[in-house]
Amino acid sequence: MRYFFLLALLCLAAAPAALAQTPFQRLARYRYWEANPDSLRRALDTQRADTARLRTLQHLANLAPVASKGAMQERDYEELVALTSRLHRPEQRAYRLLLHGNQLLQRKVLIPALDSLKAAIAEFDRLHRPVPILVVSIRFLFNAAGQPQAKRAYYESQLATYRRRGDAVSMTACYHGLAGYYNSLGNYNQAIGYYLQAAEGYRAFSRGTSLNEFATVGQMYAEWGNLDKALYYLRQSLAGSLAGSLAGSLAGSLAGSLAGQGNPDDSYRNLTMAAVQLQVHNYPAALHAIDRALAAAARNTANDATLKPIALVLKSAVLLAQRRPREAGPLLRTAQHLADSLQMPFRSGSGTLELEATWAQYYEALGDNARAESYWLAASRTVRQGGFASARLAYLHELARFYQQHRRPAVAATYALAALGLADTLRATEGTRNVTRYETDQTDRAQQARIAGLRLAQVQDAARARRQRLLLGAALAVLALLAGLGFVLWRGNRRQQQANAQLEAQRDETAQALKNLQTTQAQLIQAEKMASLGELTAGIAHEIQNPLNFVNNFAEVSAELVEELEEEQTRSVRDLELEAELLGDLKQNLVKINQHGQRAAGIVRGMLEHSRASTGERAPTDLNQLADEYLRLAYHGLRAKDKTFNATLETDFAPALPLVDAVSGDLGRVLLNLFTNAFYAVRQRQQAGEAGYAPTVGVGTARANGHVEIRVTDNGSGMPPEVQQKIFQPFFTTKPTGEGTGLGLSLSHDIVVQGHGGTLTVESQPGQGTTFTISLPA
Repeated sequence: MRYFFLLALLCLAAAPAALAQTPFQRLARYRYWEANPDSLRRALDTQRADTARLRTLQHLANLAPVASKGAMQERDYEELVALTSRLHRPEQRAYRLLLHGNQLLQRKVLIPALDSLKAAIAEFDRLHRPVPILVVSIRFLFNAAGQPQAKRAYYESQLATYRRRGDAVSMTACYHGLAGYYNSLGNYNQAIGYYLQAAEGYRAFSRGTSLNEFATVGQMYAEWGNLDKALYYLRQSLAGSLAGSLAGSLAGSLAGSLAGQGNPDDSYRNLTMAAVQLQVHNYPAALHAIDRALAAAARNTANDATLKPIALVLKSAVLLAQRRPREAGPLLRTAQHLADSLQMPFRSGSGTLELEATWAQYYEALGDNARAESYWLAASRTVRQGGFASARLAYLHELARFYQQHRRPAVAATYALAALGLADTLRATEGTRNVTRYETDQTDRAQQARIAGLRLAQVQDAARARRQRLLLGAALAVLALLAGLGFVLWRGNRRQQQANAQLEAQRDETAQALKNLQTTQAQLIQAEKMASLGELTAGIAHEIQNPLNFVNNFAEVSAELVEELEEEQTRSVRDLELEAELLGDLKQNLVKINQHGQRAAGIVRGMLEHSRASTGERAPTDLNQLADEYLRLAYHGLRAKDKTFNATLETDFAPALPLVDAVSGDLGRVLLNLFTNAFYAVRQRQQAGEAGYAPTVGVGTARANGHVEIRVTDNGSGMPPEVQQKIFQPFFTTKPTGEGTGLGLSLSHDIVVQGHGGTLTVESQPGQGTTFTISLPA
């Protein structure tokens, strides 16, 4: 019975190989779906037989189903309908619906055109004829008609139908359509997952489109903030070396060897790479990629004309980032002329046309703030009406920055709040790890496949061992008792079952322990974040309270001075010197009120700048100012909890310290954690009742060996060497149970080392104090 089971397992393992495409089948698909429409048009001009012309027209309709320049025209569909009717072909009704839909589309009657094209797809589905390009193309009609939810419902319904039928080609088109829908919502998790599934599907019949899908994945990861993933997929796309489940097969090897021979157009992929290089401030690489895209577009006449204005706008953005507005102006005007003549939307199959936003940057660079404001508002309005959530979030941030720079804080605050709300909405619909669930699931499936392979190998090894024992037993069966042999076989089987049961129980226990550990870790990390937030909030509240108290006090004194002045003015004999003195005091009080009001406004403005800058991107940062700010915030946060606590604050900032590229929000979190620990240490020593002890916490900066150092010192109780060795380990803490999570220094170490390429070290002497040193590249 076991041998039958083993044979069944081996047959199931071999089934996928039997069902896979042969290299010749795959090459035939490549030739069909990667054919050049211009070549098909030239072949059509030489054909006279009805069957030959029908075959070529059907091929051309599959590659370019929507009428356009160089592709199917209305007269071609009329001929196609006539040929299918004359030859009694079952596709006649489908092509008649395609003709009607294209006629309506030419007259800008969108909804009926969409209905006609959907009916044509349904007719092709009835005939089991895949039309993936037509399925993909109608997404633009959904967009133009303003029906995003209808688009999602349609593609989900079609995907379910094609999945039941096993139509992988049509499923690929649905993946692409759903990816575009989630992309417009800013849901990168779902969008990237569907783009990756589309890329895997296109690998079976259209290599160039598959490479473009990987390039789009790179662009999505760049917008999501995971630049490492973005560059990885873009480089894979440009190199043409697609990794996947078929990479090791013979068909995959042949397809990869012919990818260079086919030389599919890489204009779109180069433009996507240029956009990412612009985001990481690698401007020479961005310009080089744009020039390659334009050169490829000029060589390939089949290229979409919309690529050139997108490339010109992107090149203008790079030049503006390099502060070369005079060179960007002519490119923008050319792009505007092309976009107007082509009636290009904000997002098309060729990419994203950020023309209005680039005009706004251009006029900002020229100092024409009125035009810049007009274009920023127009750009925001365009993406809001189109439902492009990720672009809308970026433009809201830009508007907040623009109005803040031009001293209009009320308007800036409105856009900043809108951006914050939209960002929260987007974060609620996707994860925070910036890696898609699809890739995680793929990794899990690969792991499960490896486990299944190991188990199959174990079954095979066990079968070979049992076979050898059975052969030996058969040789000895002539001389031994059959009962003894049966007892031996039964005992081996029983032990194997017990071992398997024990292994399964251990596996379940391990999985549950891992799940509990992950849950506990997430709770502890959240508790650490909330504790840091509480300390920061208390410090800010104390900082704002001081100037507000001064404003209230001086306002009360000023009111009393006004009353005295009014009384003096009502007297018959007025004392002019007293009135002058009262007016002088009143003026001095108003000056003080203004000064402390400016101080409070400065604190609020700093809070706004801090919240706006915490985007995860590095920016030039003044470490002296950042360290001083968080030192006082940590001190006042502790003072808000314990009014009796006082400590001496010492600062030793290096003059003319260079700005350092850093994420100020993350670095501030590290400093806040170090200052909080320092105040905790000196407070504990003070509470021990040591005579003559004065709590002191200090911070200093210096330059050393091409690095910038921040030193946080305290004269607390210090730490022994064995504690210093484990101080940066997760969940290790010297505080009593309930007062610390043991994650603060571990997270700080990761932010400095992994996030900024620096070092975080500790030096401590028991009874003397502790010094933490942050070293960052200058």
